[in-house]
Amino acid sequence: DESVAAACRVVLEGTFGPAGSDDPNTLLKRLVEAAGSERHEWPTSLLRRIWELLMELEPGRRKSARHEARWLNLLGYALRPGYGLAVDDWRVAETWKTVQGKLAHAAPTSRTESLILWRRIAGGLIPGQQRALAEPLLATVRALHKRHTSGGGKGSDPTFQPHEALEVLRLLGALEHLPVESKIELGRMLLDLLPKKKLEPIRAAVAWALGRLGARQPAYGPLNSVVPVGEAAAWLERLLAEERPDAMVQFTVVNLSRRTGDRFRDLADDVRARVLDWLADQGAGEHARALVREGGQLDAEEQSRVFGEALPKGLRLM
Repeated sequence: DESVAAACRVVLEGTFGPAGSDDPNTLLKRLVEAAGSERHEWPTSLLRRIWELLMELEPGRRKSARHEARWLNLLGYALRPGYGLAVDDWRVAETWKTVQGKLAHAAPTSRTESLILWRRIAGGLIPGQQRALAEPLLATVRALHKRHTSGGGKGSDPTFQPHEALEVLRLLGALEHLPVESKIELGRMLLDLLPKKKLEPIRAAVAWALGRLGARQPAYGPLNSVVPVGEAAAWLERLLAEERPDAMVQFTVVNLSRRTGDRFRDLADDVRARVLDWLADQGAGEHARALVREGGQLDAEEQSRVFGEALPKGLRLM
């Protein structure tokens, strides 16, 4: 209600307002107190109101790199998943105009938080915007792939730090409007990188991105952007042979083999039968196996995993 929004305004102005001097690192705690509930309990209406307030207070992100990082983080959180409410398309467009190519600080935290922002609202970005984000990131993934598959030198990886690399991969995986050929190229590179011991810190992100790129059922993208059945089956062959089939690899396998009822997207019955046997061997839950066997809706936990975090309270999209 308006009283909660007013209390949130006071808190946000205390950090980002012209006269605000509050520490951005404690902003979230103060917002939780003002809202009277933990942030995962905030309704979508309040989140969008917070987005409006942050946009109004946008000059405040220039105060310091810490201010910008907190502003970007909260902005994406308040607008996730970039669609689902009236005029979200306008909100995403305004966010793009304000942020893309316009970071106020060169700090790694600003870059990383901008990646998280775009991943959180990826579903509201139009294809051209997604391609603009992806092109430079694909180039860095190609460099990472070359380095780890062609023996291109020793020492630490100059491409990006592990935390930034993790968010690069998660963003790329979330861009469902990318051309199919880009998804195929990226997916094949990620399959090569998945077993690399040196890339253990980003292994979960590699697997997650694969699961999004090859999904039979997009979270929001058009069906003509789905990776072809033959390609998905080839990816599955390698995943089923993976020596460390952890929970994220299981998630990816389910995403790649989930039944949709569409013969142009569904894997052959014998392939899905093999997947079901594999999932049983891995101790996968019944609902995960049911998604492969007969399809159906994702449960709340599965939906959260697809989007990388829980959706706003009351918003159900899949």
